[in-house]
Amino acid sequence: ANLKLLRISPSMYHITRSGKLLYLPNQFEFLRYFNEAEFILTDSFHATAFSIIFNKKFVDILPGKTSTRITSILKLVGLEDRVLTDYNDFSYIEKEIDFTSCNKILDKEREKSLKLFKEAIIRNTNNIDLLNKHYNCTGCRMCEQICPKNAITMVENEEGFIEPVIDKEKCINCGLCFKKCPQLNAVHIEDKLDKQIVYAAKNKNEQEQKGSSSGGIFSVLANYVIENNGNVYGASFDDNFKLKHIKVSNKKELYKLRGSKYLQSNTMDTFKQVKNDLEADKLVLYVGTPCQIAGLRNYLGREYDKLILVDLVCHGVPSQKLFDKYISWVEEKNKSKIIKYDFRSKEKNVWGLNLKIVFEDGKIKYIPANLDPYYKSFLNGVTYRECCYNCKYANINRIGDITLADYWGIEKQHPKFYDEKGVSAIIINTEKGKKLFKKLDKKLEYIETSLDKVKSDNKNLEKPTKRPNNRNKVYINLDNKIFKRYIKEDLKYKKEIQDIVKDLIPVEIKKKLKRIKKKIK
Repeated sequence: ANLKLLRISPSMYHITRSGKLLYLPNQFEFLRYFNEAEFILTDSFHATAFSIIFNKKFVDILPGKTSTRITSILKLVGLEDRVLTDYNDFSYIEKEIDFTSCNKILDKEREKSLKLFKEAIIRNTNNIDLLNKHYNCTGCRMCEQICPKNAITMVENEEGFIEPVIDKEKCINCGLCFKKCPQLNAVHIEDKLDKQIVYAAKNKNEQEQKGSSSGGIFSVLANYVIENNGNVYGASFDDNFKLKHIKVSNKKELYKLRGSKYLQSNTMDTFKQVKNDLEADKLVLYVGTPCQIAGLRNYLGREYDKLILVDLVCHGVPSQKLFDKYISWVEEKNKSKIIKYDFRSKEKNVWGLNLKIVFEDGKIKYIPANLDPYYKSFLNGVTYRECCYNCKYANINRIGDITLADYWGIEKQHPKFYDEKGVSAIIINTEKGKKLFKKLDKKLEYIETSLDKVKSDNKNLEKPTKRPNNRNKVYINLDNKIFKRYIKEDLKYKKEIQDIVKDLIPVEIKKKLKRIKKKIK
């Protein structure tokens, strides 16, 4: 099969054996090797378990006295035939494994284990204090807002991400935070469609389309809600570039919510505000990352006819603290305060990843993503919150009534529908989302497409962003070094020659080249 042999071992003696020795890899590397393996040969229980979890072809060599654990897990999932009994039999390498029934068994066993685990924790604390906050908490603020005694406060950790801290004197052990946390519990959605409906779409209002990150679909949804005396919630920068969820009640202020912002938004007390609006019979649109939408769903605890939830296809989120230090560095470097920051400007280029910064002294800078240290690190997945690398929502099982994303790759999938002003992918997940789309379709130019086509260039609809090795240290020196050194030594940012050359090519020439390329195809 010509596969490269990697040997994981805690013993340096194995360096004399065939293959490359991986001596005591850390936990992230260990899991990555299993996830990327084509075939696994092992005498280890844990290696057997991970082979099954990652659905990898594997074969076991039983290690004698400690074989019981291996044979018991193989029996549990019906894979007893994966034990090597004949060292001259190579058919195991070619033989596929049907993991369908195995995965169903694992799901049931996980459910049982989680139930026992939760019961054990509840007996001891009845709150989320035992949640591994650094690795699991998304910072959605649901627990803080649902606490009846205001015993939970969100506190910034050393990386700049907010996490819940419980005041033991105020806590009455009601268990609401534990029972409602979307990281610990399932999120129930009543009216999910049997099959999602997927569109490529553009706002017919070209001004709104051009002022948006992709196809301008948010504006269509938001305009409808406000026209029907409703409120719209989304992420907005304040005057100090702190990203917070706010409520907007008129069209003039919708510009605050338009456009992508590549850091974590603070939901503040908006879940409470949404509940008050719904109880006052107001129509509400709430747009956020899937974990924020999950938090809101569990906070409310039931469906509301007048609530429209939109989740975004998300890569992951850096911290506000990192963004603050970056903004200060840019201002110091340019000797002027920033008054406007747009991650996805279309003014000097076509739809894509083009940064626009406006300074107080009148200076305007247009910077391609790969020529900016914060932006490039974001795209490389280096600076995300830890839970983002194990995101439970990075798949097609969406959490909102409607999912929105850039339709990256539209020029390949539907070349005639490509538009340099931007195209959105819309995934309709619920009956409510389907009914709403029908009301708005006259405001849109759209064609039906498929999940597979959208997924081909939107990888976070299939799996979370892969955790890079330098994420281990990327936040450690954020407070200890001047930002210029931090960029070079910790973000490990450098400008690539091809990106510099690409930036020097005039926009009109780039457009012509794209048109030529399109004709050739």
